[in-house]
Amino acid sequence: MKLMELCNMIGIQNEVQEKLIECEKYIDLKGMKQEIEQMKQPEHWKDALERLKCLLGFDEDGMKILTCQLRCVCDAYDKYNELDISEKIFIDTMKFFPRFLQEYKDRHGSYCYVWAWWAVRQISMVEYRIGELEYEMRMENERHVIDIHIPADADMTLSQLRKSYLESLDFFKKHYPEFTGADMVCSSWLLAPSLKNVLYENSKILQFQKAFDIRHIEEDSLGFMDWVYGSRDIPIEELPEDTSLQRNLKIYLRNNGKIEWASGKLLSNPFL
Repeated sequence: MKLMELCNMIGIQNEVQEKLIECEKYIDLKGMKQEIEQMKQPEHWKDALERLKCLLGFDEDGMKILTCQLRCVCDAYDKYNELDISEKIFIDTMKFFPRFLQEYKDRHGSYCYVWAWWAVRQISMVEYRIGELEYEMRMENERHVIDIHIPADADMTLSQLRKSYLESLDFFKKHYPEFTGADMVCSSWLLAPSLKNVLYENSKILQFQKAFDIRHIEEDSLGFMDWVYGSRDIPIEELPEDTSLQRNLKIYLRNNGKIEWASGKLLSNPFL
């Protein structure tokens, strides 16, 4: 698959595509073959990214590293076909790229790619979006574990969450049977117990929480700021109020409220 064919398939913005075309002309992808291949291997993620960024040089808007990573996604497309994983799951998974590009532009006014450190999961095919949720395979203490991630555009209604969950069980049984029956866990501000002080009882987020047995709480985390407001460096009085969540949370923070970062295990038969 060619780079522009991929871009059109997953919806990379036209303005970004123009930059990628220019990058592809002068980046020596063959000379970086080792680093690019190692981005597909979880045990080499960190070192490969560091070496690749050094080879690429100045990359203010991240378009050089994005070009390299999308080239890896083209290779992943062939592997999806080999494993008989549907094109829909491929597209849904790789729409990670245009989604985060657009979120950055919406907040900062221009396209910039700053998520290379996370995209290695999609590139190396350890993370898949199945319906509304993303599922990441990993090992923990020699045990198979599946991390659940919640995309910003997920439909959080219980029926859609359950549909995603049930489809994921079939997916792992078919394509990665070693992960059949693995614990599913989640670590997110969305599991913060204190959200009950901000949200209505029947809110989708609080309903989502009920599907998990909370095992750990980090009380002083500011991680929620990145997801709700786009940055943790904004003074409270300057926090945007574009959504009801932002408005309600701002009032709560003004009164010295805290939103934790919590981790939990998915209960059996969840999202009912």
